[in-house]
Amino acid sequence: MFDFGVCFCTNFHWSELLTNPESDRRRSLRAMGNLQRWSLLISALVTLCPLPSCHGGKKMEIRSMHIHSRVSSRFARTFVTTIIQNLLNSSQEAIFEMELPKTAFITNFTMIIDNVANVGIVKDKAEAKKKYQKAVSRGHSAGLVQSTGRKMENFKISVNVGPLSTATFKLVYEELLKRQLGNYELYLRIRPKELVENFQINVDIIEPQGIRFLQAVATFMTNELSDVVRINRTENKAHIEFKPTLRQQRQCPDCAETLLDGDLRITYDVRREGSAGKVQIVNGYFVHYFAPTNLKRLPKNVLFIIDHSGSMFGNKIKQTYEAFTKILEDMPMEDYIGILIFNDKVDNWKKSLVRATTKNIKKAKEFVTKITARGGTDINKALLTAAKMLTNATINNALPPMSASMIIFLSDGEPTSGTTDHKRIIDNVKRSLDGQAALYCLGFGNGVDFNFLEKLALENGGLARRIYEDSDSALQLQGFYNEVANPMLLNIELQYLDNSVDYVTRNSFRHYYQGSEIIVAGRISNNSLETLTAEVKAQGFSEPFSMTVETPVQEEEDEVSREQRYIFGDFTERLWAYLTIEQLLIKQISAEGKEIMKTTENALGLSLKYNFVTPLTSMVVTSPEEEKSDELVANKPKEDDSLAELDESYDSVDSHYYGYYDNEENLPIDIKSLVEVFATQAPVCESFHIILGNPNETDRICVKVTEAPGVTVNVFHDEMTGITVNGKLSDNGSHFVRFGLENKKARLKGDVNANNITLIRDGQVTIYDWTAAIECPGFLKTNIEQITFPLDVGANFTITATGLSLHLSLFVDSGYSASNLTTGVLGQLVNTDVRLNSDSFSVGPKIIPVHRVTGCDFTPHGEQRRGHCQHVRLSPENLLGGAGYIVSDMFTIPQ
Repeated sequence: MFDFGVCFCTNFHWSELLTNPESDRRRSLRAMGNLQRWSLLISALVTLCPLPSCHGGKKMEIRSMHIHSRVSSRFARTFVTTIIQNLLNSSQEAIFEMELPKTAFITNFTMIIDNVANVGIVKDKAEAKKKYQKAVSRGHSAGLVQSTGRKMENFKISVNVGPLSTATFKLVYEELLKRQLGNYELYLRIRPKELVENFQINVDIIEPQGIRFLQAVATFMTNELSDVVRINRTENKAHIEFKPTLRQQRQCPDCAETLLDGDLRITYDVRREGSAGKVQIVNGYFVHYFAPTNLKRLPKNVLFIIDHSGSMFGNKIKQTYEAFTKILEDMPMEDYIGILIFNDKVDNWKKSLVRATTKNIKKAKEFVTKITARGGTDINKALLTAAKMLTNATINNALPPMSASMIIFLSDGEPTSGTTDHKRIIDNVKRSLDGQAALYCLGFGNGVDFNFLEKLALENGGLARRIYEDSDSALQLQGFYNEVANPMLLNIELQYLDNSVDYVTRNSFRHYYQGSEIIVAGRISNNSLETLTAEVKAQGFSEPFSMTVETPVQEEEDEVSREQRYIFGDFTERLWAYLTIEQLLIKQISAEGKEIMKTTENALGLSLKYNFVTPLTSMVVTSPEEEKSDELVANKPKEDDSLAELDESYDSVDSHYYGYYDNEENLPIDIKSLVEVFATQAPVCESFHIILGNPNETDRICVKVTEAPGVTVNVFHDEMTGITVNGKLSDNGSHFVRFGLENKKARLKGDVNANNITLIRDGQVTIYDWTAAIECPGFLKTNIEQITFPLDVGANFTITATGLSLHLSLFVDSGYSASNLTTGVLGQLVNTDVRLNSDSFSVGPKIIPVHRVTGCDFTPHGEQRRGHCQHVRLSPENLLGGAGYIVSDMFTIPQ
């Protein structure tokens, strides 16, 4: 799971026009640059210095790219080394970008620029964040793991590479390969984005248990490339090498484009002999791998709970019943099934769970395919109904005595009906289920509150999984079900006798599923211990399961163990630390009170000790640029983060740029000329997301929201009137792509995107296209391109559609008066505590800089004219509530 790409952006630095390369002015001016600003500058200077003649048509080149993964007993350490060379006589910016597994922790990142090494140091996230914000505030590049996908996180960092210089990037990350459906998988996502003369991938695997099977498959593989993947394998070791030539990388014989664009997936499994598992001991730490074979499958009792509220309308509900139809077809006859569907009320297919006979499966499929989406979302009632069904079935002895019970709960949204408080729902469900079934929560789409579902599942012995809203959503649902389809053991306990160990990771589990693996690690606490005895107890199909394995603490050093130490000497200790941190972070989700602080402190301490970039730490890399005090920071997001902490506050001409006009008389003559050329030829009005103004006046306040691309922000919230407006930014952050509107007093919600408009009133869902005329209390649409959403007397929001972009305006006349309870990205600017000065807003104690420019185009906002703008850029640092204005879905009200 690894996407690697290096993008290069040529910057025409002002330093190229200076005769004094060490000038303080040169350093100041270069510090303010970034990709988009310099792109504008280059365009303005084409008449002075045509790019081909000035730069000779050359660019940076990737000299080599080497990826080396070393896997020792499922624990993988991956090294990525890339060397680039700047072939120009001018500086260039290199953007190093790659994807790495979500389950991985970065352990090292080093940049070697002009033979000077800049090594990353892991620090407390709070401390590192200050450094990150400082770098951003100065206009310098900052790097971080900024987005989450299905299995990947995107790592991005940019640096300046001097004329005719080389730069080396070295990234190291570690991960534990989890066994699923009988396989361990190591993913390397390969996207170099250009031909690379020296491209090489090496993977070394050592498994003392022996390798049962191994294969390497690439999605970009051609017949010719298949011969390039070389696999050398012995009983315990494997070496995979992929080293294509330039010719083999080309999409066609005369093409300059690379065909290396996709995944290289290495799949394997190990041999298993003893049913109690394999224990490895190295340097005083042990790891116990438990995945027994030849067990008889337990019958299972599965209660499916399907959300069919209005938000599931369309593809979601279609894909849900497609998936469940296939799942039902695969149910063994000895299993018991139940189906509940819910919106603001709960309906069941049968009043109790029934055997999965052919007749029952046929009727269940008919029931599922008739589900339609409408109404609200009463999660509490649905789960309590499920708990009652299971309790009644147990009391009435209606289920097999030795069976595994589970609830698979699918929802795409927030609780909107009945009990809506998250904590109350979690407490109610935990009390009602009382350990009688594992709860698996599947969150459909990006709008779901994943943190809530995760806590709900963890409190009830299960886990949460996000189902991504895509064409293969049905396959994702089926894939998850397959992981839990075959329970083999119940109530598993792994115990280590004679008080011989401490700091043991989780060692008790509700279920063991076929094709998975249980891993327990710890430290040997008895220095005189000669043999570690591990005992495994569980409940099998017909009788208790009990096995013991004994392992010498000082194992004889054979060739395999010697080589294992060579490629990854301390892997048992690092695997223990990795597993402990991972489990502490999971425990943190459901912890309360002092337990949260204790858990956090333990996870943070281990993260710092072992140099892991986790959600609690960041890696700080000293920048090789002019000011050595500036630093780059790499963060790791959590699955429930709706955004990464990237603040692209300097992505176009900003307020810092305008400061240089005041001083232009003091500039050297060539710099002054450059400023004049740029000022006259470049656009004078930057792009913006929202306008605010009085309809009777010509000036507008133009608001740019400098949040991470793709996030949802609260634009406006008024506690008094019950009006809320949330907006989702596009993937590049340039415009809005969706709005969520709510008027509580009118009992109305609106979901607006470029394709259609969905109105939800009292749970009834109506979908319109943009050609429709709509008029109802709190909502008006009289033409093809514009929607009016009244805020109050004298104030209206308008949403204007221009192609796939949505633009928001708030027009407020002199009769409107907001309260101190009005908040949000835009709401804070109409708050009664706001004062507009000549060059800033005063919002309570905050001072937000503004600058006035002319010639701004208001056409996208429905005004057929250009005019004057007071530009204001709003980022987490100058919002009243900070990052609290990021919301999880289109209808979340900020807390």
